Amino acid sequence: MQTYLEPCIELAQLAGKAIMAIYQQDDIGQQEKSDHTPVTAADLAANEVLLTGLTALAPDIPIMSEETPIPPLEQRQSWQRYWLLDPMDGTGEFILESGDFAVNIALIENHQPVLGVIHWPAKGITYFATKEGGAFKREQGQDQQIFVAPPDTLTLAVSRRQKIEAVSQYLNSQFDTIALGSCSLKACIIAEGKADCFLRVGPTGEWDTGASQVIVEEAGGCITDAEFNPLTYNQRESTENPDFIVMGHPDWQFQKLISPHQR
Repeated sequence: MQTYLEPCIELAQLAGKAIMAIYQQDDIGQQEKSDHTPVTAADLAANEVLLTGLTALAPDIPIMSEETPIPPLEQRQSWQRYWLLDPMDGTGEFILESGDFAVNIALIENHQPVLGVIHWPAKGITYFATKEGGAFKREQGQDQQIFVAPPDTLTLAVSRRQKIEAVSQYLNSQFDTIALGSCSLKACIIAEGKADCFLRVGPTGEWDTGASQVIVEEAGGCITDAEFNPLTYNQRESTENPDFIVMGHPDWQFQKLISPHQR
């Protein structure tokens, strides 16, 4: 995994540059996909950078990306190792020009994320982790190991665009909030101790959590579905995630703070 880490960081940063080149254009090539979610020329440009780079890096490792057709389960269920990509997590934020979008690269082995890279192009920040290797934040060329924060005041990472009531109804505690765009960036601020919890209610794909999961876990937190069960990767025909929860320090006793049975 370590041999793949730096090349993946470089690829994520290259994809970020491709995104930012289009971010500054008048025409971002916005379209609507068959599932009625938006896609832009930046998503596709980042996808091309990642596909080309990962194929050159490891020709024998299959790639699953949000922006390419997903093979049926019967074709991919034998994959012991594969790349899982979200070329631009937060397309809606890109369209709104909030800056809260990220490039996600994960390596999945035996249905578990073992390497994750999340690059935040607008900030020039990269989060990364490998299983049993720790989680880190790279900013201005400097690496800092990151950890979830011990309990103090509960801080909930929330979407800029989702009504707070959509998630607050499941919390049995008072909390502060910090608003951010993409799913993966909210997971990263939990991993670095700036927030404690994020509840995602609504459709996402496995590529939205793959890189986040290993980063959060290596920082001392965890990601589960809304019933506190493990997330699965490449084990179902559908690649859609259930509602999920990103949790920081385990001393919070999140199973007492969150009431998923109300869902």
